[in-house]
Amino acid sequence: MLVAAVDTATLTLSCALLELGPGSAAVVATRTDRPPPGGPGHSVRLPGALTELLEPLGRSVRDVEGWAVGLGPGSFTGLRIGLATWKGLAYANRRPIAGASSLAAMALEAARSAPEGALLVPLLDARKGEVYAGFFRVRGAELEPVMPEAAVSPEALLSRVGGAPGAVGFGEGFAAFRGRLEGALPELAPGPATPSAEAVGRLAAARLARYDEPALFALEPHYVRPSEAEVKFPRGVPVGPPAGTGR
Repeated sequence: MLVAAVDTATLTLSCALLELGPGSAAVVATRTDRPPPGGPGHSVRLPGALTELLEPLGRSVRDVEGWAVGLGPGSFTGLRIGLATWKGLAYANRRPIAGASSLAAMALEAARSAPEGALLVPLLDARKGEVYAGFFRVRGAELEPVMPEAAVSPEALLSRVGGAPGAVGFGEGFAAFRGRLEGALPELAPGPATPSAEAVGRLAAARLARYDEPALFALEPHYVRPSEAEVKFPRGVPVGPPAGTGR
């Protein structure tokens, strides 16, 4: 099965093609792009980044048999763009789609170089003085989630994992708050800075057996915290009289 995977949780766009077989997942092609400041966003680069992976292989979107997408947490806009693009392509071609945690994808990649039993803490910059944090224990070839993913301040993060046996942090979020985390939470180096589409594809592989339209429509980003609109208008946007009525 040829699977197209994407992650748009950060400014970095990661796309990958994987060939899934019984108990295996081989990477066919991959690309990671981070635009310069003010450069084109995900809405401009998708789905073109995918076709640029397919064309050298003599393949097209119609040849993709499954779709895997990172669900966040991360940039609200980025997640919506990635998910909407992949859901549209999956629906148009009647192909299965599955999502995976972007933080779990970072942990899966980091697990290759982490010791058995390590507590992996992938971090992304959530802005507003917070990080998006995941908590995964390495158990052989598997990852065991030990706490729900959360958006927390560096100090709140340290209260949860500071001093925990084998705890290591990594990612763009660690880099953004290194001065407040160093000393209490060791850094895994080298560790992935952002989620990779390859890891997203591997995490989603088991759920790509068949096309499931209700599941496709139900697939949503995992934001972790409320959006600005939800904070400002917890009961929805107020509806006023139509413009021009003078009322």
